[in-house]
Amino acid sequence: MNGDPQKSTALEALRKVKEAEERARAIIREAQEKISAQIIKDASEEAEKIKQAQFAQAKEAAEAKKKSVLDEAIKEAEKIRSEAEGEASALRQKAVAFMAEAVKKVTRRIKEFLEGGSV
Repeated sequence: MNGDPQKSTALEALRKVKEAEERARAIIREAQEKISAQIIKDASEEAEKIKQAQFAQAKEAAEAKKKSVLDEAIKEAEKIRSEAEGEASALRQKAVAFMAEAVKKVTRRIKEFLEGGSV
């Protein structure tokens, strides 16, 4: 530079300090970007793990509910079947009783008819 060697040395030192600061800023900026990217990646992976865990838990709860409803439906169907069998048995017994009564009536009328009475 034109003149004072001290000024020239000071300016050169100042220029080197500014360059060093700029390199330091670039390094810091790059580190921040890498850290930010890693944080985002880690957060995304953790969110996926949480999502999968919640999905598995919801699926397990749904399966348990499905089993509970199915078991209840089976119990109810068994109860209805049992009641229906009871009703069918009662109806068969009534039918047998009515049939016996009907046979008696028909037999009595046939007997009356054969003995000369009117029907």
